[in-house]
This record gives sequence, C-alpha cells and structure tokens, in this order.
Amino acid sequence: METYREFMDRINSFEKKKINYGNRYFKGNPSISQKVTKDNTFGNFYGDTVVFALDDTVKEKLSGYADYLYSSAPECFCERLASDTFHLTLHDLSNSPDLKDVAEEMLENELRVTEKMAEIRKHESAKIKMKSNSVFNMVDTSLVLGLYPADENEYLRLTELYSVFDGVKKLDYPFTPHITLAYYNIDGFDSQSAKILEEAVNHLNDNEMEIELKVGNLQYQKFKSMNDFEVLRSVR
Repeated sequence: METYREFMDRINSFEKKKINYGNRYFKGNPSISQKVTKDNTFGNFYGDTVVFALDDTVKEKLSGYADYLYSSAPECFCERLASDTFHLTLHDLSNSPDLKDVAEEMLENELRVTEKMAEIRKHESAKIKMKSNSVFNMVDTSLVLGLYPADENEYLRLTELYSVFDGVKKLDYPFTPHITLAYYNIDGFDSQSAKILEEAVNHLNDNEMEIELKVGNLQYQKFKSMNDFEVLRSVR
C-alpha cells in the first residue's frame, strides 16, 4: 500500500477544487453504456462489493448535493441515484453487465467475505474520520465526492481494512475513497451545458464535509443495477 503522503499526493493530482470539461462537446467514457441504457436509465449490471453504509444525516447532505447538480444541469446526467444507495466503497469485487460472467465468482466471494467479516467483528465499534476533498470527474463516467482520512493514523485504520478484503480479490488499481453522486448522460452534453455544470460543481466545492466511517457499518452487497443493491452480510 501507499504511504499516507503518497496517497495524498496521488489523489490531489486529480481531485481539484475547480473542474474543467474544456470548450468542446463532452462525450463520456464508453464504459457508461455498461451501466446506463440508451434512454438514460440504469440497466442490468451485476456484481458484489464491500461498502461502508452511511448515516442518514450524511445521505441527506449528499442528496442535497445531487439536488443542486440535477437542478443546475439536468441534461448532463442519466437517471438519478436513489439517496438510500449512497455509500463509500471500501473494496470492489466483481461486476459485469452479464450475470453469468460473475455468478460463480460472487458465490465464492460471499463465502470468503463472510469469513473476513467475522474476523473484524471485534473492531465493530471503531470509527475512521474522513474529510471531503472535492467533487470531481471520475474517469469521465460520473461526478463523485472524493474523501481522505483525516490523518495518518486514520489512513492506517482504513488501509488495514482494505487489505483484509484485498485477500478476497486483489485489485490492479489503487484505492480512491469516493461517493458517487451522479452518472453522466450516456450521450454526453455540449459545451454550454458543460460550463453550467462547471459552475455548479465549483460552487459545491466551496463546502467541506466531515464523515465518520463506522466499522460496524461495513456491508457486503450484491447489485443488479446502480440503483438496486442488496445487503447480504454485515459486520454488525
């Protein structure tokens, strides 16, 4: 794993307070089509993941962020995420638009995650302090709220948990804590809408947020779409 300083340097290299889509038509990442249909609703997308469930007060504030984005530039986004799906992903596991591609792997993951959940249950009262960094463009697929551990000790607690589930499935990309707020319109949007959206995001980034992640709120979830999550296992 990265040191805390390496982690902070990396995320600060792309999580900026000012967003810029450029003076052109914005066409999102083609991977959006795996999750979003041609009519901009969420399609079938299957998989499993380990997440921190968020307190209702946090989800309410995030819903306010989404309200502001959708009221400012609704044409830039697809179907809205239900506020009760807001979460911070600790560790991705599997995903695919085709269930048969991941069904067997998910069964194996569930067994291994169940063992890991039992291992960390003794730490269920622990909390990790996080601070918001910025709302930023996540690889041209979505707008997300980036977060970081408040100090090195909090970082070590978080990465220790991450390492537990890295034992279920090792990933080939680094951990970037974030909460997804909105996925882009599958068809993209023009430069005029991009400017409106830039102003909205830059306004949101005048705000700061602190969040406590509770180990007792760790959940193993399976999903059928980005708006359809089911809790299968939890620490608490």
